[in-house]
Amino acid sequence: MSIRAFILRALSISLLGLPFMASSANALPEGLDVSGFARVVAGVVSETEREIGGYGERASLRQQSLFALQPTYTFTDEWSVTGQLLAHSSDNRESGVEWLYLSYRPADAWLFRAGKLRMPFFTYSDGIDVGYSYPWVSAPAQVYSNYLFSTFNGVSGTYNFAGDNFAFDIEAYYGYFDGDILIAGSKVDAAGRVDDLRGVVLNVRSNNIGLRLSYHRGYNDTRIDLLEPLQNGLAQAGFNASADSLNSAGEVSFIQAAMTYDTLSSFYKAEWVKTKSEFAAAPYLSGYYLTAGRNLGYWVGDWTLHGTYAASSYSDPKAETELQPILAAGPSADPLANALYEMAAGYYQLFSALPNGSMDSYTVGLRWDFETNQALKLDVTYFKETSPRSGFFATPSTGFYTEDNSNDKYSATLFQLGWEWVF
Repeated sequence: MSIRAFILRALSISLLGLPFMASSANALPEGLDVSGFARVVAGVVSETEREIGGYGERASLRQQSLFALQPTYTFTDEWSVTGQLLAHSSDNRESGVEWLYLSYRPADAWLFRAGKLRMPFFTYSDGIDVGYSYPWVSAPAQVYSNYLFSTFNGVSGTYNFAGDNFAFDIEAYYGYFDGDILIAGSKVDAAGRVDDLRGVVLNVRSNNIGLRLSYHRGYNDTRIDLLEPLQNGLAQAGFNASADSLNSAGEVSFIQAAMTYDTLSSFYKAEWVKTKSEFAAAPYLSGYYLTAGRNLGYWVGDWTLHGTYAASSYSDPKAETELQPILAAGPSADPLANALYEMAAGYYQLFSALPNGSMDSYTVGLRWDFETNQALKLDVTYFKETSPRSGFFATPSTGFYTEDNSNDKYSATLFQLGWEWVF
């Protein structure tokens, strides 16, 4: 999306909110509360001709800039409805209604919701679009930018308890997902569908320490159009094992654990995730990050300095071996035999193009809270593949490696500057 188109969408959402955004809260209709947030993020990559996270050698504002309004209407003490209208500058994100759900709170300890909800994969899932809520310009890519989805349709229930020095909340949900799939932050050519989606999230807090554990599971029924011709050809030729290895349908699970330690002057964060599936082309993916930061207010006012190390790794997808004799025989003058050879070559070429590597990154960032609701942030991140085909330097539209030199290891430095605003 062009910046002009993004501005027009943001203005249209702003105009929708104008009747409610008066200078005094008394001007709002009774029961209605409107909040919002915005961010403008610029980024540029050096040291490589490849893109990472959608950023390239030319500075861009398109990848993460956004504007959103979040109205909540409270009918009674128990019932309310919440929506979020979002205008996004990236071609990988749809602008419009990001979430819309009905809430029922029968008691202080219980909350039930139904509708289009935020998918609670990560620590910052609820506020990942609200850049003001976390220290980085971009949350660590090896955890937050891999192939997952941000919302689902369904229901959730949460119970919370708060004592003098201990508090916890536990959430369970059920629903389905139908929409775009992201790999390394880029939308891919696939019709994403996950049914029977369910999970549980536990948050525990005691004094300055926080712990989050979550488990998610569902049946993946995503259609990858790019693979279907080869998959159908293999099945028709009787190579069922090879055909099945290209079928992404099956159970998928996601495990997450995170820990935080916060004081008035410093913070420490760690988060780990692992995705497992029955899809032979992507058996599992894991990632984690470690972050430490310090508030420099004692010396230079409302400034925060932070550093992050992150890493991720794909499993090595295992191709079936039943086509190996055909590949070893080589091309043939016989049309049928040659067609089988080309099919076998295409199958193994596909597996050689899949992500199966790993990548480390190092980030140094600085944040300045120049107003109570606004901040400027600067991040410098160095990405380095520790083994080829980490997934982050792949062809954006497919998630595959289609170049002859796909066994090379790549590195890049990403510079980002962001302005964050909540209102």
